[in-house]
Parts: sequence; C-alpha cells; structure tokens
Amino acid sequence: MRTPLRATSGGRVGSTGKTGRAGKALLSGVLAICLAGTMAMPTLPAEAAKPKPPVIPSKAAVERAKQAAASKAGQVATIERQLAAANARLEQLGIQSGIADEAYNGAVYRLQQAKADAAAAAARATEAEKTLATQRAQIGRFAAASYQGGGDVAKIAPLFTANGPQDLLDSAGAARSVSAAMQGSYLRFSATQVMTNLFKVQADQAVVKVKKATDEAAAAKKAAEDAEAAQSAAVTAIGVQRTKSIAQLAVLQNTSVKVAAQRQRGLEELARQRAAALAAKKAAELKRRIAAREAAERRAEAAERAREEKEAREEAKKNHGKKPPKHKPSSPGRNDDNGNDGGGHSSGGSSRDAINFALKQLGDMYLWGATGPSRWDCSGLTQGAWERAGVQLPHYSVAQYEQIQHIDEDELRPGDLIFWATNPSDPGTIHHVAMYLGNGQMIHAPRTGKPVQIDSVYYWIPPNFFGRP
Repeated sequence: MRTPLRATSGGRVGSTGKTGRAGKALLSGVLAICLAGTMAMPTLPAEAAKPKPPVIPSKAAVERAKQAAASKAGQVATIERQLAAANARLEQLGIQSGIADEAYNGAVYRLQQAKADAAAAAARATEAEKTLATQRAQIGRFAAASYQGGGDVAKIAPLFTANGPQDLLDSAGAARSVSAAMQGSYLRFSATQVMTNLFKVQADQAVVKVKKATDEAAAAKKAAEDAEAAQSAAVTAIGVQRTKSIAQLAVLQNTSVKVAAQRQRGLEELARQRAAALAAKKAAELKRRIAAREAAERRAEAAERAREEKEAREEAKKNHGKKPPKHKPSSPGRNDDNGNDGGGHSSGGSSRDAINFALKQLGDMYLWGATGPSRWDCSGLTQGAWERAGVQLPHYSVAQYEQIQHIDEDELRPGDLIFWATNPSDPGTIHHVAMYLGNGQMIHAPRTGKPVQIDSVYYWIPPNFFGRP
C-alpha cells in the first residue's frame, strides 16, 4: 500500500520547515533593508514638482498701498507741523504776556505820575487860596482906613486950617499914594483870584486824570492776568497734545514712543543749535563793529591830542619859550566791551556794580510786576541793577528808554540797556529790556516760566533801541 504523499514526506516537511523558517528570515531582512532604504529617501509631494505661481498684486492693490503710504507720510508731516506750530504758539504767547506785563507797568507808572501831578496841583491851589485870603484882608484894611478917615469930607478939611492950601496939597498927595497902593493891591488880588481859579481847575482835572489812570491800571492788570493765564493754560494743553502727537508719530513710524520723543527732541535741539549758531554769528559781527568804532574813536582822540599839543608848542614859541598851559585831560572813556568801567555813563554810576547785581539774580524766576528781591520782570531787573549803581530808573521799559542817553547799536558797552519794540520806529511800543554784558551777550528776565538768564543779544528777534543810564 502506498504511503500518502503527506505522510511519506512528513520527514521532509519537517526538515524543509526549518529551511523555510530560514528563508522567511532572509526575506524579512531583505524587506527590512528595502524599507529602510525607502525611509531614507525623501518623500516629495507629487505637486512639488511644479513651481508655485507668483503672487501678483493687482493695480488697484498697488494704488491702495501707495495711497496708504502717502497718507501715512502726510500724517507724519502734519503732526510734525503741529508740533512746530505748538512751539511757535508758546513763543508768541510768551511775547504777548510780556507785552501785557509791561503795559501794566506803564499804566502803574502813569498812575504814579497822575497822583504826583494831582498832589502838586492841589498844593498850588491851596497856596493860591491862602495868598488870596491875605490880599483880601489887606484890601479890607485899606477900605476900613479910608472909611475911618472921613471919606470926601476929609479931603477938603485942610482948607479951613491955618496952613490952608498947603495942607490940602499935602493931603491930596497922600490920598493919591493911598489910592495907588489900594489900586495895586486890588490888581494883585484880581490876578491872584484868576490864578487860584486856574489852579483849582487844574487840581480838579488832575483828580479826573488820577481816576482815569486808576481805571487804566486796573484794566492793564486784568489784561496781564488774562495773558498770563492764557499762556499757562496753553503750556499745559500743548504739553498734553505734544505727548499725544509723539505717540501718534511712534505708531505711524513703527517706532516706540521713547524713540519718537527722542527724535523730536533731537530735531528741536538741532533747530535750537542752528538758531544759536546764527545768533553767535550776529553777536560776533556786533563785537567787530563795536571794536571798529572804538578804534576809530581812539584814533580821533589821539589826533585831537596831537593837534592840541602842536598848537601848545607853537603858542609856547610865540611866548618866547614860556611853559604852555597844562593839557586838559580828555573826558573819561566809556566802558569797553569787556566790562572795564571808564566812567562814561552819563549818570556817573558804575556799570560794573549794576552788572554784578544782575548776575547775582541768575536763576531767579520771572514774575510780572516784580522788583525783587528774588522774583523779577524785565524792567524790574534793570531798575534794581542800576539802582545798586546809584541810578534811579522807573519800573517801566518805555520810561527807562525815555530817561537815559540814546545810543547806536555799535556803541554798546557793558551795562547799557537793550530794548525791543513792536514798532521798530516807535519807542513808545517798547515791551522788553535787557542789560548788555559784552561779547554779544546780555542778561535779562525773559518771561513767565523762565528764570533770569544770559542769552545772546540775537537769540530772539533783533533789538530795536539802545541806551546808556
């Protein structure tokens, strides 16, 4: 009987089963290697083989982007203009408040003058009234004496005396003398009465002027207070707006607020430096012109001395060798541009004393209407400084200019006063005063919010008038 194949091949199957397991292991290894190889190879998506189409904005999108950029640049420029305008506005408000402050000083000055005039007019009227009363009493005594003397009967009584006509002539002469005296007394009385009435009218007018000046001073004070309040409010409001504007700039320029503020400060500092450089250039030119004028004056003085000495020698020859008269010393020179006092100020005061006083007030804050000791306005500072030098000036820049010697710009010496006016041809519009220090520099009390400080003469608008106490 044949053995079934499965049965008869069982031994082979068993042995080939071992071989089969080995083959399977080999196959698994090959598969593993192949799998590892395929994992090592990068897998690329099917669509990566094709390049992506470029993004091409539409013409409308490009136009919108351009408009957005232009709008942003326009906004930046607008804000920068607003910041510049705010600074200019503060400066203008400072000028306006300074003008109002000095207008108040002027109103007070005129009020003081009106009161002095009224007092003088009242004194004249009172004195005239006393004189009138004295003369009225004198005329009364003359009238009483004439009445007591018998009037017309007394005039013919001498005809009945022993001496007769002679006594009558003597009595007539005396009567004429008395009559002339009475007539003169009456004329003086009439004239005094007229003058008394005039003085009374003047006194009444002076009282009216005092009332008007008082009202003007009150109005000027209110205007100054309003100007100061407007400036103070603007400083606060502009400060807030400045902060907001700088924040907007930071957003528009994609920078931090700190960087934007730093940039703005840098731009303003650059503008200040440019202005300072221009002021320094003008100051140097002023110094050059002052030096040139001084040199010309020295040459003229030397030529004059030489001429006088020559004339003296010639006169000595004519006088047979007699000693010529001593040369009269020339008048003291004015202060030079370095502050050396030559005694040339018309008042004889020392400009160095005035300058030293002003320098001691450096850092004191401005206060309108103030005359020290630690707060000053512009004319209060110059008044206090020159008072230390023994020179009395009013607390009003216009009146200060009116009461001192007027000079040209290139005649400036340390201690001289410099004035600014709204109308360069009208000193009545002066509203600010400073003291010249030399080398194109000055010291002054600028305006509210600023201390007494040293600046170039040309740090601001050019000055208009110059004077020497």
